[in-house]
Amino acid sequence: MDTRTNQLVIQEYGQPLAEDYGPPAAARPTFGLWDIIDVLRREWRLPVIGLLIGLAAAVASVVVMKAPYKSSARILIDRSLNRYLQTNKIVDQPTMDEVEVGSQLYVLSSDRVMLPVIRSLNLTSDSEFAGRSALASATDGSASTAAATAAAERAALEALLKRVTIAREDVANVINVTVESQSAEKAAKIANGIVDSYLASLQDTKLRSTQKVSGWLQERLIELKKQVADADKALQDFKTANNLSSTGAQDTELLASLNTQLMNAKFAAVEAKERLDRIKRTEANGIPSAVSTDALFNDKRAAVINFALNNSELARLRTQKRDLASRLAEMEARVGRKHAAVVKLRAQLNSIDAAIRSDEGRITDSYASEYEVAKARQTELEDTAAKLSAETGSRLRELESAAEALRNLYSGFLQKHKEIEAAQAETLPAQSAQIITRAVPPLTKSSKKTLIVAAGSIFLGLFLGIGSAFGREWMADVFRTPKAVEQVTETRCIGLPFVYAGQLPIEEHVLAAPFSRFAEGLRNVKAMLDRSSASTGGKVIGVVSAVSKEGKTVVAANLAALILSSSARTLLIDADLHLRNLTTALSPDAKVGLFDALEDPSRLDEFVCKRPHSGLDVLPNACTVRIPNAAELLGSQEMENLLAVARKSYDYIVVEVAPIMSVVDARLIERFIDEFVFVVECGQTKRTSVLEALSVTQLIRERVSTIVLNQIDPLELRTIEARNGVRSEGYYRE
Repeated sequence: MDTRTNQLVIQEYGQPLAEDYGPPAAARPTFGLWDIIDVLRREWRLPVIGLLIGLAAAVASVVVMKAPYKSSARILIDRSLNRYLQTNKIVDQPTMDEVEVGSQLYVLSSDRVMLPVIRSLNLTSDSEFAGRSALASATDGSASTAAATAAAERAALEALLKRVTIAREDVANVINVTVESQSAEKAAKIANGIVDSYLASLQDTKLRSTQKVSGWLQERLIELKKQVADADKALQDFKTANNLSSTGAQDTELLASLNTQLMNAKFAAVEAKERLDRIKRTEANGIPSAVSTDALFNDKRAAVINFALNNSELARLRTQKRDLASRLAEMEARVGRKHAAVVKLRAQLNSIDAAIRSDEGRITDSYASEYEVAKARQTELEDTAAKLSAETGSRLRELESAAEALRNLYSGFLQKHKEIEAAQAETLPAQSAQIITRAVPPLTKSSKKTLIVAAGSIFLGLFLGIGSAFGREWMADVFRTPKAVEQVTETRCIGLPFVYAGQLPIEEHVLAAPFSRFAEGLRNVKAMLDRSSASTGGKVIGVVSAVSKEGKTVVAANLAALILSSSARTLLIDADLHLRNLTTALSPDAKVGLFDALEDPSRLDEFVCKRPHSGLDVLPNACTVRIPNAAELLGSQEMENLLAVARKSYDYIVVEVAPIMSVVDARLIERFIDEFVFVVECGQTKRTSVLEALSVTQLIRERVSTIVLNQIDPLELRTIEARNGVRSEGYYRE
């Protein structure tokens, strides 16, 4: 329900009702590529100043920094010679792998390589390499000679390491040593001195290592020789004590024979056990078949088994059993199972079966006896072999193995010792590195570092300038485009270009240039007001801003003149009771005005001033002195009565109200205003001020029809239109 008209407000154009609005957004507007370009275009002076500072620093660095001479020497880590010597068994030296080649970079920059160069070239007395503190301590008597020398060498070493670059080339086993110096000859001497010192260090390291290894091998050979003699003596003593041959061949043959017999005995026992188990698992009537099968695979027992099966009492009994079984079957068929003759024959048949089982049991017992004999033979051989191995064989082999191992170890160490002595006596020792390019004095100075410093200074200056530009833009926290206002306030925003005052009255800008961007922008504002008033029936339009000097007076006057030009009766009221800018511009000589109309609203026509050219009716504020508590009149019943009378006489009433954040006037008169036009000055009004103004006056925020981003640079406004794809050529005439 609208409190102004007591009518239900209809929601149109998809816009939410006033009570559906939440608090205003507080986020900053989005920042895109075009925004970056705009910042650089507006703040171009800061990047230019930064660039100039960077150029000045670059020029100063070129002047102050003296370009040094650079001289380089190259070292090849030669693995081919060592590989050749190792392949041909001349010298047994391992070749360097990739990791070891990389470690040589640290060897080249070590004190062991650098200090000899410093001492040989007397760099401690060179002002380029010797530190001032080291020179001072070397010249005065406050420190000892050794301490002063050490300090001077340390200072020279630190200075030298700063001027030396050691790096691997594109070939993995090539190392480049580059030295910088103010003297070309000195740079070459130092580079050559470093590589020479490195090669001498390698050779000295190999020599000392060889000597150390040779001494250790000699001590180890003496110890091994004694251990070999002790092992041989222990072996001979054992043989003498056990009455063994000197060679040990007979004992070895005896032990081998016993092992062979033991293996055969184990196989025989296993076979006998398998035969016995097979006989036991076989049913009584299947024993002859199992025994016959055994005869096929046991050549040694085949004859005995066949004789037992064919020529023994067992064969006769089986024949009798077959005959009796045949007769018993015939007799049972003739006389039946219970006949005396049948019973007698069955008894004879059972007797024969018992005899057969007895003979088969004896066969089974023979297999068991055979297994027991094989098992006893195995046990006997095991005991004999264990006794012989435990007493002599194991100990003999142990002593022989120990003696043989010590003799082999002694022979290997002796061979190594001879090779090392031969390597020490070589006239041409194997080199693992060689110089492939010696340093020569350069003809020109190296200016790469100077150029890098200069380029870095220019880049840093430009970067600081750009950073300052964006920092200034961030700190300003103002609105630059209508889109930014809409993103933050979630309210429709229309941009108005800056209008030059000139000689025209302030309300006639829109009349003098009706086809300008300024006039078209105000028409857009009027269209928004008309759309809102179609749903609310509003006729009173308040023009307000967050702070002062945002151009709301010009906007209010030109908006009223534009509405009047469309044949709508329009009244412009100066409700800013403090500054009276509108009255000063349009009716400076007025003697009566708003305060008089508040006392007698029925005489409104008498207090209105009509502009001569535009015909605009203006209700000025004729009181030139600020009256305390005069703003309370804006929220009084008299003001409501005055606006009620004005509504009857005019189609539109435009009221300029004092800034929201400056005074309380807007909060007193807001309930009498139908729609508000909120004016924001482009590039001046802070985002926080706008948000705070909209948040402290909820009713104004709900009734803001549109926000006007005022005083935009015309060129920037055309640029914004072009980016959005708007083509307005021919439509505007400024």
